[in-house]
Amino acid sequence: MTEEHAYNSEMANAYDINARISLPSYDAIFAMVQSYYRMQLGDKEASILVAGIGSGAELSAWGPSNPKWSFTGFDPNAEMLKVSKHKTVQLNLEDRVKLIEGTIDDLPLQDSKFDAASCILVLHFINDVEEKLRLLKTIRDNLKSGAPFVLVSAYGDREDAELQDRMNVWKSFWLDNGRDFPTVEGMVVKAIQQLSFLSENQIIQLLADSGFTNITRFYSTGIMAGWICHAG
Repeated sequence: MTEEHAYNSEMANAYDINARISLPSYDAIFAMVQSYYRMQLGDKEASILVAGIGSGAELSAWGPSNPKWSFTGFDPNAEMLKVSKHKTVQLNLEDRVKLIEGTIDDLPLQDSKFDAASCILVLHFINDVEEKLRLLKTIRDNLKSGAPFVLVSAYGDREDAELQDRMNVWKSFWLDNGRDFPTVEGMVVKAIQQLSFLSENQIIQLLADSGFTNITRFYSTGIMAGWICHAG
């Protein structure tokens, strides 16, 4: 293993461990989405757009067991994309995966629109609401009519005690996995400062304004929730 691959693997392992602490049902998210995609797409060949592909969790979860699916993923983080590329090779998916360093603006023109799309654990890192809207609209514009789309994001009203209650649930995940109390308290402060929280109603409105219909919450744990909808 080269030094670069060792570094990438170490970074990927750290990300995967932390993701599964933060979201104990992390793997279940991808399993649920896969089930819904399969019901919607049937047995045909299908192209999947992955917004913010990061370390390539979607590739690991959906690639090997769905040989008729191809994937186009973009992410501005070059180091994380190296992890995705390494997974692509490990999983023998090179002929079904296209990785793009950049944002959705760097997505090349397609011969046809995508059959499905995902944006998992990305939206809360975008602070500007108009930028969130633009991302969702552009995803919609790249989807076939009726195509399924899944969004998973942190959510909540900063002024509402309900979010603090869910923050306490989130804190318990980390404490139970051996993190000390001061460290976890610092993580909560950082999350409140750095993550962009919107209420569930605001997220649903953003999806509707972007051209999505049949918006349904299918998942919620800690400070995260997920919605499945369709390109109108």
